[in-house]
Amino acid sequence: MDKPLVTVIVAAYNAEAYLQETLETILGQDYSPLEIIVVDDGSTDGTANIVKALGHCVHYRYQQNSGSCAAPRNHGLELAKGKYVTFFDADDLMLPGKISRQVAELEANPDAAFCVGNYRNFTGETRSADHFSTCPALGPYLEQSQGASFLLAAKECREILIQENFTIASSPLFRTSVIVSEGGFNTDLKACEDFDLIYRTATHGTAVVVPEVFFERRLHDSNMSADTERMLRNLIASRLSLADYESDPTLAKRLGQRAQRYRRDLQTCLVNKGHFTAALSLYARTLPPHSLSDLNHDIRQGVKLALRQSRKGK
Repeated sequence: MDKPLVTVIVAAYNAEAYLQETLETILGQDYSPLEIIVVDDGSTDGTANIVKALGHCVHYRYQQNSGSCAAPRNHGLELAKGKYVTFFDADDLMLPGKISRQVAELEANPDAAFCVGNYRNFTGETRSADHFSTCPALGPYLEQSQGASFLLAAKECREILIQENFTIASSPLFRTSVIVSEGGFNTDLKACEDFDLIYRTATHGTAVVVPEVFFERRLHDSNMSADTERMLRNLIASRLSLADYESDPTLAKRLGQRAQRYRRDLQTCLVNKGHFTAALSLYARTLPPHSLSDLNHDIRQGVKLALRQSRKGK
């Protein structure tokens, strides 16, 4: 019996420092047939040369810079021919067996919309603990599974995702038909677009979770997550968008509460950066406080803003 085609989409922007190593880990997978598409998001370095040197093993597509990962990933999705598709960051390392294991899990669970695996961060030669070990809400499922894969029901998966984002862009293998039906990534988001798509996909069926580490996420100064203000603004936007999308009123409310928490975090970020006018404008959206933690935050930031105003008046 023929195995299903899998498409791997790599969005790359000025990725020459890491892309060769990343593509080698994808090409080294033990699964076939494999379609690899690199979408170059307007690079000005040697990204194109690295991909083209690999010949017909990797498909190369160029587009004008979009300023985010969503648009190049959607571009790749338009070209994808695979029954299954995964999006892999241009600086991450895919560990052996990732794709073959995920395909086997989805083939064995036809009602599952996607399959995710564990991962760990690395910098140089230093590796962190696996990510799942830092996810307390996922902990009871991991303990019960005793290292085996397990299923999360659609609502159950979304409940955990709201509490803790246990997966990121390079992890899931999706059923292509499901994410195409969702329109792919939300291009209005300049970060958190992976969480947004994963959450929406989790409304379509169960999720298969595999405790095995499937890839390594490279940490460096150019990671988008290093821009705290950008991340927080998109954390807010993504949760509010999902609150409108979510049909379950309880989960929609929890998403709105998450957005409020991130607004307070953004306010702290803006105060620390000295952007006091922008921080002050957030009070209209965060008041009144709904917990002692909220109240303590509002008092602390209010004092900082008051001191700033008093200094300006002198």
